[in-house]
Amino acid sequence: MKHIKKEFLLNCKPEEAWQLVVDRNKYQKWAFAFQEGSTYTGDMGLNETISFVDGSGDGLVSKVVVFEPEKEIKFSFLGEVTSGKYVEVPAFADMLEHYIFEPVGNQTKMLVDVAMDDEYYDMMNEMWDQAGIELIKLSN
Repeated sequence: MKHIKKEFLLNCKPEEAWQLVVDRNKYQKWAFAFQEGSTYTGDMGLNETISFVDGSGDGLVSKVVVFEPEKEIKFSFLGEVTSGKYVEVPAFADMLEHYIFEPVGNQTKMLVDVAMDDEYYDMMNEMWDQAGIELIKLSN
């Protein structure tokens, strides 16, 4: 398991930066860096189940394990959806996606920590670089 750690300085306050993650329409505007049509299903909130999916509905299923509005959100991965069928994947138990929002004057430092399988690290690390560029653009 490797960690992708990124830090993005966004040109907005934490409440606006938070919305870039939890507002589905705003999320879609930067998440396309991972796959065209990327979105999520479910409602963002503590202990809620969220599916991060592509345009065909395939993707990863997670649970929101930390939900502190405008400060922190963390997802723990449970399994995957393929062709409309959910499969629990025990190997995903250590996979996490964690966002922390820290105010810096009129800006926000967004810290991202993603724990993932070594096999996908290089590809996802590059995708996160692109996602960061899009997040910064959206924060202007």
